[in-house]
Amino acid sequence: MKHLAVIPAREGSVGLPHKNRMFFDKGADFIDTLSWFDEVIVSTDDPKIEEMAHAREYSVHHRPERLAGPDVSIKSVFEDLENSLEWGSGEIIWLFYLTILYHDRSHFETARKRIENSQSRSLCSFIKAQTHPYTCWRFDEATENLEQYVPNDVFCRQDMPPAWEHYHYVCCFKGDELSKLNQELINSKTIPLFLDDQTASKLVEIDTPKDLELWKQKMAKGEI
Repeated sequence: MKHLAVIPAREGSVGLPHKNRMFFDKGADFIDTLSWFDEVIVSTDDPKIEEMAHAREYSVHHRPERLAGPDVSIKSVFEDLENSLEWGSGEIIWLFYLTILYHDRSHFETARKRIENSQSRSLCSFIKAQTHPYTCWRFDEATENLEQYVPNDVFCRQDMPPAWEHYHYVCCFKGDELSKLNQELINSKTIPLFLDDQTASKLVEIDTPKDLELWKQKMAKGEI
């Protein structure tokens, strides 16, 4: 099987301008430590990112303007790539967000072994839910009524079932599985890679200056 690493790196960013340029080398440095990637593909509309990609001998896919906005799903970006590259069952596609700066090689090696299994179709990492869905409510302003997102009458926290939220720290799928995944590249058959609390504490997705400051603070304290 071929392993393809995909870096989505659009130019625009509302929260932190040119964040992908800022973090490109750090993400690329990690990817380059994984010798089993057959190709690294950068999907971008940013000429500067394109220069940085070519300098590392990465492939560049020119992202169309319609897919370069903040309200575009990651699946749409991958569908555009698939139309150009014609992926099949022989390719395993990996997503690398540059704004996730922490990486532990062992997690990716574990994921590789799992996704290469003939029965595996997709994989994504998960962390414990920050807020349990049983405690979440919506408010209907028209009726002024409260409604639970997940109807329940559980009052003891220890009786709440485990709840996890996906995190694109590790995410991969086989090329012919994309059409079956949702907009976040997950479905009911996705293999979950459950991350422990220590790993979860090191994950900071940097979309704003506040996120960047949090990352710097964690680094200064030796927490990462």
